[in-house]
Amino acid sequence: MVLGVWMITFGIGEEAGWRGWLYAFLIKTCGRLQAAAWVAGVWMLWHLPAFAFNENYREMGWGVIGWAISLLYGSVLLGWLFHRSGTIIPLVIWHGVFDLITASDHLPDAVPMLISGVVIVQGIYLARQQARH
Repeated sequence: MVLGVWMITFGIGEEAGWRGWLYAFLIKTCGRLQAAAWVAGVWMLWHLPAFAFNENYREMGWGVIGWAISLLYGSVLLGWLFHRSGTIIPLVIWHGVFDLITASDHLPDAVPMLISGVVIVQGIYLARQQARH
């Protein structure tokens, strides 16, 4: 049930705008990597208000650099997934599962960092692949 809420609110709520509209609009005028970078920048700005009320965000300290890198490469990964699938449905599921795992109070603190690290590695791999083409 919690996963369903995450997918409806953050999955559909964010991915309809980020990849469904903004990314799709940007790839008409620039490449996929540039579009992903622009979306990541807007995505970071979107999350700024959370630093005012969300304790997890406020406690990040220098970890905010890793968070920004994770958003950048997450944008590359999700852009690739959108491009391959042609729909936001797998992105909604991915985003909901990612947020559920990384925001859970029931998992060790290392889990969000590990998951974000995996996203970064995947994003770097995909960015390198896209840059070659």
